[in-house]
Amino acid sequence: MSILYVVATPIGNLNDISQRMKQVLSGCDLVVAEDTRVTLKLLNHLGISKPMLSCHRHNEEDRLDTIIGRMLHEDMNVALTCDAGTPAISDPGGMLVNAAWENGIRVVPVSGPSAVITALSVSGFDTREFAFYGFLPREKKQLREKLGQIRNTGIRIAVMYESPFRVTDLVEEIGQCWGETDLCVCCDLTKRYESVLRGGTSEVLSKLRSNPNVEKGEYCVVATVPEPIVEKEEKAESAELEIMRRMLEGDSFDAACRKAQETYTRNEIYRAKLRIKDRFEVDQ
Repeated sequence: MSILYVVATPIGNLNDISQRMKQVLSGCDLVVAEDTRVTLKLLNHLGISKPMLSCHRHNEEDRLDTIIGRMLHEDMNVALTCDAGTPAISDPGGMLVNAAWENGIRVVPVSGPSAVITALSVSGFDTREFAFYGFLPREKKQLREKLGQIRNTGIRIAVMYESPFRVTDLVEEIGQCWGETDLCVCCDLTKRYESVLRGGTSEVLSKLRSNPNVEKGEYCVVATVPEPIVEKEEKAESAELEIMRRMLEGDSFDAACRKAQETYTRNEIYRAKLRIKDRFEVDQ
């Protein structure tokens, strides 16, 4: 029975090659690669010679029938690779994996390096929950809309890939849309000139702008996401209603605020107080 191996390859340092990766690449019948030239260098490093077929974002859909057909009729084991990291994670391969499942072909992951997880591991942020967004839109209007959407998901940690030519613009837009927040901007992870910048938005932006080599390498950005604006307003409104209800029941303004602190945070109470003072003249 044919097997499609989804093989994660080093994101930079070839010493990250695993024994299992070597075994799979040595034992497969065909290597399906994002860029055969890149994968050939890896195979040469390992002393492995295998037939290869390219499968990238411009031809993946057209390749599906050929690859799946050969696997079904020739009982082939295929190793799917991308240029660096894990196939189908902001890289080609997802359509082939899906087609394999749909045709009853066994899919086996061969785990390895991932820029997403590597960047998260050195960020020092609370990574119990996070969301990966790949490459964000290039156009400024669409980028701002996407950053707004990310903020309103309630996710506290967001991970993004970015081109070296746009990473400074991305951090600048994060500052514009989210204000001062903590970032961990990683470039060329595990490679010779690896760089990890960690700090507030303005600090990281300043370092990027002063770096003459900022437009070289591959970037992975880990960002702490501020509280949703909608959520803040909703909580303030709820706290406001709670305070007013208690005042209608006979409590003074200050007493109602103190009691509401049993349910709401100080910041939520503070925003609610401001809203009430803006609308009414209250006796404290």
